[in-house]
Amino acid sequence: MDLKKRIMSDNAWKVFCVAAFLFVTIFFVLPYLVQVSTYFHERGHQKVLDKYGIENTYNFNLLETIPNFFNPKVVKLGVTRFDLQAYKELDKYKRTEINIAGIVSDLRFLFLIGIYLTFINVYLFYRIRVKKEVNLALILGINWILFMWLLALIQITVSNITFSSGDIYQLVRFLRI
Repeated sequence: MDLKKRIMSDNAWKVFCVAAFLFVTIFFVLPYLVQVSTYFHERGHQKVLDKYGIENTYNFNLLETIPNFFNPKVVKLGVTRFDLQAYKELDKYKRTEINIAGIVSDLRFLFLIGIYLTFINVYLFYRIRVKKEVNLALILGINWILFMWLLALIQITVSNITFSSGDIYQLVRFLRI
């Protein structure tokens, strides 16, 4: 009977560890990973704005990252503010470059995460087939985090392209001016 209790407690501990890992990654790690990609998205806009001499600032709040990440009414996790009048004075190609810079940054992140997932899974295959050893928990954990980040970035990029306050909509709106 002692062995049965020990097995049950070992299984309960494993379930607790998996549940704790999923909770921490979903509610704490993922929002900050998305905040990192948001920073680079906005940094893409800022570099082009700087290139054309338009004054700009980037505002974000790390304390509000988690609640804002789970709030469906939040439009952005970070915002680049700039001189709109100077932006409107640029020709349409320069305005396009400014608006597209953030999406290009998002696509770079999507590509890099896809490459990392590929390499991690090729390495996992190598460890299982060739070396006959594997730390499956570590590989699955890394895959989980990267895959969730990839899904979040895909959703954010699609929203940025199609949503009414996204970069493409804003570009079209200002190209008519």
